[in-house]
Amino acid sequence: MHTPGPRRPWLYDPSLGGVLVRAHRSPVAGAASSVVSDVVWGDVLAVLRWAEATLTCPPELTGGTAWRTAAASAGMLRRLPGLCRETGVAWPGPAPASPAGEVPAVQRLRTAADRLAVRLCSPEEGVAGPLRDSLADLARDVDEVGAAAIALLAEGADWTAAR
Repeated sequence: MHTPGPRRPWLYDPSLGGVLVRAHRSPVAGAASSVVSDVVWGDVLAVLRWAEATLTCPPELTGGTAWRTAAASAGMLRRLPGLCRETGVAWPGPAPASPAGEVPAVQRLRTAADRLAVRLCSPEEGVAGPLRDSLADLARDVDEVGAAAIALLAEGADWTAAR
């Protein structure tokens, strides 16, 4: 699972991360909408950082980083309904996920993180205002990152010790 170096070195550049987060602000949004947008996309950036750490860390650290990835995903999903209320947007919940089938957890995590990275790097998603467009799809992608991180933990668990 360990790969040499991060696939996305830009994730760890604090100045670029801030630019990507702020790029999702609507040009006509007020202060509250801009703050909510920054919180949402800042959370997406944090989830991506943990997912990337999980995918690239030494094997002995995978358990801890996978837990943090799942926790970051769950934390963001827990905050989204309240953030929606603050901006007057109905919370649709995550869009239904496609069945994972027999895909290995590491591949599921990589695929979900890739989808989330494309969203973060596509500021046109936020031009209609925070949480207006594709909120259910964003929530589904965050949920899938968390689910894949948990699946990675389950794959690495020693189930014989549970007896």
